[in-house]
Amino acid sequence: MRQKKGLLVFALIFIEILSLVTIWSTAPELFMSQLAFAIAGVIIIYLIAKADIPLLLGFGWTFYVVSLLLLLFTFLLGRNIRGSVRWIDLGFFNLQTSEIIKPFLAIFYSAYLSKIKKPDWKQLLSFIGIILFPVVLVALQPDLGSALTLTVLPLALLFFIGYGKKLIILAVIFLALVLPLESKLLKPYQRQRLETFINPYADPKGAGYNVIQSTIAVGSGKIFGKGVKLGTQSHLNFLPERHTDFIFASFVEEFGLIGASVLFAGYYILFSFCLKSIKRLHGQDQNLLSLSIFFLFLFQFLVNVGMNLGIMPVTGITLPLFSYGGSSLLSFAILIGLLLRQLDVITPFEI
Repeated sequence: MRQKKGLLVFALIFIEILSLVTIWSTAPELFMSQLAFAIAGVIIIYLIAKADIPLLLGFGWTFYVVSLLLLLFTFLLGRNIRGSVRWIDLGFFNLQTSEIIKPFLAIFYSAYLSKIKKPDWKQLLSFIGIILFPVVLVALQPDLGSALTLTVLPLALLFFIGYGKKLIILAVIFLALVLPLESKLLKPYQRQRLETFINPYADPKGAGYNVIQSTIAVGSGKIFGKGVKLGTQSHLNFLPERHTDFIFASFVEEFGLIGASVLFAGYYILFSFCLKSIKRLHGQDQNLLSLSIFFLFLFQFLVNVGMNLGIMPVTGITLPLFSYGGSSLLSFAILIGLLLRQLDVITPFEI
């Protein structure tokens, strides 16, 4: 068991080392801060990996209520940074509540849905109502990326337990009602992001600038990359958010296709262990929890890499364990701790 889990731990450490090297290269003033959060993340992983998962699942509703309270406190106590109120100043760091609630809601959704024996419309509509509260509160911050993640996660779980056909029907009805109101529901900058995704060169110096610079950075890395601290797009400040949203572009510019392949291999190992725990765990609630962990990592990985490559809209979703940000790193550390604990209850033969 330890030998099998050792491969996962090695992959996680390797991903984090590559992240720290990239941050040291592109935003050296933030390196020590991220290193401190990485160390805190290791401690959190160790503590969560010792937790009693059934006990945590038993407190599902508590985690849901705590999540709502954290989001409400953000509006009351939060800091307004660039027009968004997403962070609570704790003195030693700014807590981004939309990030930290992801593992809390993963636990709640897993516990709640495990109790559904036979899918029906009443239970589905009731659960959707429950989903909407945190999603709306996050969207009002506004944090479109996190709101999207918190919407898609429970919907994926619903598909997994047999609600696929009902969700498709609801999706058709929802689109029929919402599309005519699109101009009123989307803010100008959100609509601009969608238009930029379709044709970033329509406004190359404005709305399309981020995506264009990101794809240039990725392409300029070629096979072997330009080397640490030698990336022109990031170091000459052409690439925006080079240590957060577009850190993948910064990384590929300096480490090239070879570096990207190695990074992808690390994530592949993480995804494979998530899938193994989904297949081998026998309790529905723990099974759903592993699925939640897998989906949160996979969804954010695909969206972040996709927007860096210009094949997905820019949504502000971080690259798990890689982008700069203490709240995101600690949130995913909790998920890793839960995954390691899940793997502990599987016999070595099953893994």
